[in-house]
Amino acid sequence: MLIGFVLLVSACGHDACDALPVSEHIFPDKKACEQMADRIHQRRPNAVLLCGEVYRDRQTSEAARQR
Repeated sequence: MLIGFVLLVSACGHDACDALPVSEHIFPDKKACEQMADRIHQRRPNAVLLCGEVYRDRQTSEAARQR
């Protein structure tokens, strides 16, 4: 189940490598994530930022409800 979006930074620029989260904050929608990326680009124009989907595992959700 999709729960939101996380802002990621690519340490390799546009090359193929794993992107790292900028923070633990999960944005409710892609637009909010992209707005934050735009704000960061004002200070760091060369940063390669992207918004990634965050999913919650259905089994994890069900186990948490049973507790």
